[in-house]
Amino acid sequence: MENFKTTVQAFNNLVHEFKFAEALDKYYDDDVVSQDNTNEPTKGLANLRKAVDSFVASSGIEKIELLNSIAEDDLSVAHWHYVFTHPKVGKLDYKQISVQRWKNGKIIQENHFYNLGF
Repeated sequence: MENFKTTVQAFNNLVHEFKFAEALDKYYDDDVVSQDNTNEPTKGLANLRKAVDSFVASSGIEKIELLNSIAEDDLSVAHWHYVFTHPKVGKLDYKQISVQRWKNGKIIQENHFYNLGF
């Protein structure tokens, strides 16, 4: 089995390459809880998959750049730079902090923190 830092690096590489479906399949627990800022959390892998698929289908993703990451014990933190076009608000260029809790090589909880400037 991969060590934790290698697992996190492999996960981050998939996100960077826009391979969201593969990341979901390989690195997310069936009972994952995912939350953006203070929005209602998305509970369960099936619901998260629907949310991610909807985002990808409606957004023109131009760039996802990993600026920095930390992986210790069962916690990973990534600092991302995103550029994409959202159908309702137009082009967005922002930084995001993503925090994931892991168990047995799978993400069980994640929180994304960002400010879109509006």
